[in-house]
Amino acid sequence: MPIDQIVELGRLTLKEVVFLASPILGIAVAISLVINVLQVLTSLQETTISTVPRLLATGVGLFFLMPWMWRHLVQFTQHLFSDFHVYLR
Repeated sequence: MPIDQIVELGRLTLKEVVFLASPILGIAVAISLVINVLQVLTSLQETTISTVPRLLATGVGLFFLMPWMWRHLVQFTQHLFSDFHVYLR
């Protein structure tokens, strides 16, 4: 397998990973920002106040986004396997 095909396959895979992980990371960042602003305003600096809502929001986001993530991952895998003969050379 030539180097350019390996690089292209790696690029496509990393692009897919970023595309699938960015909504979950966005939810975690948005919730963290809101919680941190509330902690600064109320002077409550307890760790569990910031960790529990972030974990819950991330879990809820994963629960609702998982069907979309699975469909997208299946499409990527089908596309990869449909053109797999290119990578076998």
